[in-house]
Amino acid sequence: MEIHGSVVIVTGASSGIGLSTARLLAEQGAKVALVARSRAALEALQAKLPESFAVTADMTDWDAVKAMVHAVQDHYGRIDGLVNNAGRAYEATIEQIEPEVFEEIFRLNVLAPIVAMQAVIPVMRAQGSGTIVNINSGTAFMKIPGYAVYSSSKRALIGVSLTAREELAKDGILVSQVYPGMTATDFGKNKVVAHEKGATGNGPVRDYSAGDPPELVASLIVKALAEGEAEYFVHERMRTMENR
Repeated sequence: MEIHGSVVIVTGASSGIGLSTARLLAEQGAKVALVARSRAALEALQAKLPESFAVTADMTDWDAVKAMVHAVQDHYGRIDGLVNNAGRAYEATIEQIEPEVFEEIFRLNVLAPIVAMQAVIPVMRAQGSGTIVNINSGTAFMKIPGYAVYSSSKRALIGVSLTAREELAKDGILVSQVYPGMTATDFGKNKVVAHEKGATGNGPVRDYSAGDPPELVASLIVKALAEGEAEYFVHERMRTMENR
C-alpha cells in the first residue's frame, strides 16, 4: 500500500502506540481517521495532523464501530487501511479471574477487531484493495503469571488474523499482525487489576517506562501497512517464541 495519500483508520489513537502511529502516518502523507473514546484528545490531535478526521467511538459498541467506519468512508470517499490498535490488559491469576471482566477483555481485544474488519471489508473489496493491521502482543507466546486472560485474547487474535488473511487474499485485502514487546505507554496504568476488586493476589510489578518507545512500534505498523506481510515482530527473538 502506498502510504502517501492513503486513508487509514487508527483505533486507540489518543495515546501510546496509536498516537505515535497516527503521527507517523500523517508525517508520511496519509489521511488519518483518529478513533478513540476521548473527544477532547482526538480534537486536539486533529488540529495538529493535516487532513486528519476525528471520530469518537467506543470500540466495544458494535453500532458505534459500524457508524465510525461509515463516517470515515463518507468523509474521505475510501478506506485504504485499518489499524486495530485499541486494547486492554487484565491482571489476574486463574483463581481470581472474574467472568464478566474476562468477557470485557475479549470483547475489546478480539471481537472489536472482528467487527471493525467486518465493517471495512465491503469498502475495501469494492475498491479492489486494502490493508488491515491487527496489533497483537509478544505475550501471546508467553506464560506470564497473572496474564492468562490477556495472552489468551491475543492468541485468539492470531487465529482470527491468519484466517482472515487467507479468506481475504482473493479480494486484494491483506491482513497483517504486529507484535510489540513491553512498550513505554500508559498500558500498565490502564490495565484492570483483579486485586483492586477485592481479590487477594498481586501480580508482578512491571516498569513500562523502561519499555520500547511507542515510535518504534509505530514504525513497524507503518511498515506492515506498506508491505502487507503476515507478521512483524518488534524484536526478532519473538519469532523463536512462536512454537513454545
